[in-house]
This record gives sequence, structure tokens and C-alpha cells, in this order.
Amino acid sequence: MTQPKSDLAYLRSEKAKAEQQLRYYKHREKILEHQIPELTRKARVHRLCTRAGMLESFLIAPEELTNDQVMEL
Repeated sequence: MTQPKSDLAYLRSEKAKAEQQLRYYKHREKILEHQIPELTRKARVHRLCTRAGMLESFLIAPEELTNDQVMEL
């Protein structure tokens, strides 16, 4: 009759391990969900800066132009 008790202890141990893993992966999911907008924002900023640099290379003396003057072009 000792066999069912050890099986029960084993199952409880496995359940505790599974619950701990579940907590870990839920926390990991939360971290990754927060990283998505940050990475998206960084990619957008990089794209905007790169393209702005490309467009500015076509201007003559871009540092002398105001934002309004650039908008009129």
C-alpha cells in the first residue's frame, strides 16, 4: 500500500513543478509583450532618421532652412 502514497507524492511534486513553470512563462510572456512596442518604436525612429538623412542630402545648405521652408519644398 505504500506505492499509491509515493505516486501521490510524485504527482504533487510534478504539479508543483508545472505550476512554477507556468508562473515563469507567464512572467516571460509579459516581458516580451512589453518589448514589442519598444522594438517597433526603435525601428520606426531608425527608419525616419535614415530617410530624413537621405532627403537632407538633396538640399543645398539644409542647416540654413527653417522647417517651414523645408515643408514648402
